Amino acid sequence: MRITAILLFFLLAIAGPTAAQPLYNPDQITTIEITFSQSNWDQILKNYYAAGDDERLPATVEINGQVFDSVGVRYRGGITYDPSNAKNPLNLKLDYAQNQDYDGFEVLKLGNGALDPSMMREVLTFELAQHYMVAPKANYAAVYVNGSYHGLYTNIESVNSAFFEQNFLSNPDNARFECTPSYGFDDNPPVPPFGCTTGNGAALEYLGPGIACYFDHYSIQSPTGWEALRDMAQVLKNNPGNTRQVLDLDRFIWMSALNSLLVNLDSYLGAGVRNYVIGEADNGRFVPILEDVNESFARFPWTSVPQAGEPQPPLAYYTDFDPWLGATDNTKPLLQAIFGNPTWRRMYTAHLRTMMKDFLPGGWFEQRVEALKDLIQAPLESDLNHFYSTDEFLQNLEGTVVDPYNGEDAYGLKPLMEGRVAYLQSLPEFQAQPPVIGNYALSPENPQSGSNFSVTVTVSGATAVWMGYRNNVKEMFQLVQLYDDGQHGDGAAGDGLYGASLVAGTGGNQFYFYAESSGAGVFSPERAEYEFYETGSSAEVAINELLAANGSTVADQSGEYDDWVELYNNTNATINLAGWYLSDDPDLLTKWQFPNGVFIAPGEYLVVWTDGDTGQSGLHASFSLSAGGESLLLVRPNLSIVDQVVFGAQDEDVSLSRCPNGVGSFLKTSPSFDAENTQACFTGTADAGDASDLRIFPNPATGQVAVEFSAGRPAPVVLMAALGQVVRQETGFQRVVFDVSGLPAGLYFVMVEGQGVGKVMVAE
Repeated sequence: MRITAILLFFLLAIAGPTAAQPLYNPDQITTIEITFSQSNWDQILKNYYAAGDDERLPATVEINGQVFDSVGVRYRGGITYDPSNAKNPLNLKLDYAQNQDYDGFEVLKLGNGALDPSMMREVLTFELAQHYMVAPKANYAAVYVNGSYHGLYTNIESVNSAFFEQNFLSNPDNARFECTPSYGFDDNPPVPPFGCTTGNGAALEYLGPGIACYFDHYSIQSPTGWEALRDMAQVLKNNPGNTRQVLDLDRFIWMSALNSLLVNLDSYLGAGVRNYVIGEADNGRFVPILEDVNESFARFPWTSVPQAGEPQPPLAYYTDFDPWLGATDNTKPLLQAIFGNPTWRRMYTAHLRTMMKDFLPGGWFEQRVEALKDLIQAPLESDLNHFYSTDEFLQNLEGTVVDPYNGEDAYGLKPLMEGRVAYLQSLPEFQAQPPVIGNYALSPENPQSGSNFSVTVTVSGATAVWMGYRNNVKEMFQLVQLYDDGQHGDGAAGDGLYGASLVAGTGGNQFYFYAESSGAGVFSPERAEYEFYETGSSAEVAINELLAANGSTVADQSGEYDDWVELYNNTNATINLAGWYLSDDPDLLTKWQFPNGVFIAPGEYLVVWTDGDTGQSGLHASFSLSAGGESLLLVRPNLSIVDQVVFGAQDEDVSLSRCPNGVGSFLKTSPSFDAENTQACFTGTADAGDASDLRIFPNPATGQVAVEFSAGRPAPVVLMAALGQVVRQETGFQRVVFDVSGLPAGLYFVMVEGQGVGKVMVAE
């Protein structure tokens, strides 16, 4: 078992990608050099922007030393674009004329920093969001044009079909919408078509049965999908209790809580009701993604459309901003649904409470502001096209700056968040004591597919406890209530041990716990559903390891570095695999069949090259694995599934390995081709920082053990028993403390960010 943290930007930064420097390394500045053949390139791009036809100007672009020909360049942006600007937002399409990408990315979005004297609002918001939900990656880029330094830009990942396919394994043709109306927030909405209701931005309101009702409020990014959007909105209106069936409710709760905490009003929360994207996952639910957050941290001043001449509110308006704004707003059905359901409201408050820890004195936010200041101050001082002086940049970290770009107040990042957190902590719902979730146990720990297994968890101070569980990342979590009544494998009634019986899925299960009292709720792990625990599998033949991006790890019999999968026999008997199947398509289980004469002995390994080249000697499947993520299934001749893994985007020369070997859940590790995974499991791909930076003390430990580590953001830390069971878990910034009293004496492993980094002995 393990805790899973899907912090892709962290993993990309440490796992050794194909490019010399990752495109979105948060601690490095990307270098982009654009060369146009035309000297009047700026006027051409302005003419294209004015025409509104999305035309692009070809250019040669060099990114961190890698050269791309015929890149399509255009200006982008709303109010941050102005023909009088010396530096306007840019959009670079690497695959404009030919199939090419950098680090797997084909489109670059560069922001010019207008409206933000701190130059941090956008990057900070996306970095923080990635702790709790899937969000675009972000860093900075130093941009040169025709040999001259043009300025420092924000570099933000594009939310497109590739983004959804990589992060949610969803079909590129699934419904996807940019939720920004075609009209401005302070404009009167256009007269709706006959039979339609006038809408309030992209608020997910049901506006009528005709799809034309929604055209002015959303921009479709997929071949079809208007009907799915309409039907989802109808459920929100008529059956809000069924919201989880059509929306990824937990992601919407995280997004809404983040918007409230950061006072990001240029969003679903504010007057415009805009600046996010929704896409339909393969499980049929819409998932939200933040977009265009450069006016977070109270830079957008309105919760409702202002009257002419209405002044900007003072700082106290934002620090004391109602965290449950929208609870009675009929034009924002999503917020009504969340706040109208007592349990969902407590979940929202629990998520806010979790995020607020990042803003405590000495926490992630304060540390990150200082780190970004050190990173970008020099390139900003050299940026002759920047909108603000160095003094304004530094001042806006600590206090208010009157923004010369639009004449409004840009409140200081630190005082804004200090006041915001202090206000929230003063509210009764945040002072209420949530239940305490303790240790959990599964029996058996690695259940067989289709068999029953029991789960118990210790909880104190709760009136109700649930377990969210699913089989893999493509499915939605189902909520099952756990009971302390003495009738669910939970010991004696009222003893604080809650239990339930579930059916194991193929390849393992992913799960989390939620408990609440009448006043407050709490998750375990705290960042669920984004993070979760995981069981392994006791399949007779296990998919033990796979490498979907083999750059230089090991070559096949023909000297080619192809993808591969490793199987392991968990039984005490030799198994004849003749007639069995491997497939990467759940709808086509017979995609590739093992030939006659293929056996796997007890405790032995078998490697199959997944390269689509069945003509080569050895075992070569008829398909290749996608480094962007997909499914892999091992199937018996009777078409029953023995084992499966559903995986997301993979890094070059980084394996997915079962930890512990043969039965555990999957971790990213260094490859252990045709061999046991144990050493790789407890080495990982890299440490959260450097192994030499990890301190575990005292060691051996009796009562408590402290773990200190180097990481630029809060990290999940788990204490694992030798067989892989998670016995303690905490999320902390550079330091956590575990209570090890009561644990059996022996060897334990400390893991940070899902990577094995150290050992500790628990003494008698």
